[in-house]
Amino acid sequence: MTASSGKRQSLYKRRLAVLLISFIIFAGIYLFTNDVYVMYAMADNGDVLIAERINADTTFSSRYLHSVAKCPIIEKYEVNKAYEMVLMESWNCSFGAGIETNPPPGATDRMEDGYYVIDDIEKTFQEILFHPVSIAEQKLTIDGRTWNISQKPFEGRTFSLVIEQENWFSFLSRM
Repeated sequence: MTASSGKRQSLYKRRLAVLLISFIIFAGIYLFTNDVYVMYAMADNGDVLIAERINADTTFSSRYLHSVAKCPIIEKYEVNKAYEMVLMESWNCSFGAGIETNPPPGATDRMEDGYYVIDDIEKTFQEILFHPVSIAEQKLTIDGRTWNISQKPFEGRTFSLVIEQENWFSFLSRM
């Protein structure tokens, strides 16, 4: 190896090191300054039961068995551009005992597969509370990922579903 080729390899290694360090610095700045939105299921004692990064088009649903009517209730939500949780649809197969039977203003209703469906509800929430029990299966689905919340660690605990804005670093440090 000649002296000039050794200098070129050394220069190449230094440039590669500078490039790598620059990348790490810029990635760190990105993580500290860019925000993400996270849907948390937070127990009443502060435990994080679910932490899912979400977008403005995220959909989620809750499916449970009504305690009196003993019929499945399905509530479908989406996250709007303001990162609020919006109830869009409610599906039920019975009437009475606190089950909504009249669509709110602007909403429509229909029958489908034995369910009474109320569409276009568009009711916004900042927080949704749950208190699942083991005697009736309850499921929470966020962007296609499903949790059986009638089992541990959810079962018998009151928890809330909320959306929080935070930087990437904070989100990654909670995981």
